[in-house]
Amino acid sequence: MAATKMAAVSCVLLSVLTVAGCANIKDINKRITSIDVVTKKPPDAIYVVDPPDEIRVEFLTDASATRTVVLRSDGRVTLPHLEDIKVSGLTTIQIREKLETLYSRFYKDPRILVTVTRHSSKHVYVYGEVRRPGAIPYTGTMTVSDLMGKVGGYSTRAAAWRARVVRRDAEHTDIFRVNLRKLMYAGDITQEVSLAEDDILYVPPTCLAWVGYQIESLLFPFTGATSARSTFSSLASPMP
Repeated sequence: MAATKMAAVSCVLLSVLTVAGCANIKDINKRITSIDVVTKKPPDAIYVVDPPDEIRVEFLTDASATRTVVLRSDGRVTLPHLEDIKVSGLTTIQIREKLETLYSRFYKDPRILVTVTRHSSKHVYVYGEVRRPGAIPYTGTMTVSDLMGKVGGYSTRAAAWRARVVRRDAEHTDIFRVNLRKLMYAGDITQEVSLAEDDILYVPPTCLAWVGYQIESLLFPFTGATSARSTFSSLASPMP
């Protein structure tokens, strides 16, 4: 399932980059959600849990009833005194309210705290010239800065000033340009983008790095020689 989704994301990225000239390119200052909004919104107000997320249900009035549970494929969890309860598609606040209503049959004043202890159902993706590309668990309030921190930043071969966030749904594709150099080293928050589930951050190589990769693929089409890659990597430092 995960491999299939990664392959699908890769196809989306390839198709978007191929037709980038026809895509809806938006200025970064016109992004859908501003950094001010996303940083002031608590995670439990917007993150919707789904299988196989893990949540902790803490009973403040009865510690013995506290449980940490993983959502099963049917979206349900098992908790003390109750039959299996469906919680998928709800925020932690909604789950808390639902449980406090149900547990009012067993406790005079049930006080419950629900938190997500492992985000496993949703991801964002990072490709290109970064230290650790791949899928990253989505927590609901992630920004490009958060994402770059998780992947170890961009490499010396990156055209960091030409990064882009690709957001696609059934009807259209949006591409948000991001200057990672200004964002990460100058603190320019106008370059920030708050991420949505399944967003793709692509960091392209510099022109010199791209040429090096093409030459390498021609010279070593099957082995991908490490020595050649090292040589081109040392030449492909970011342009000023």
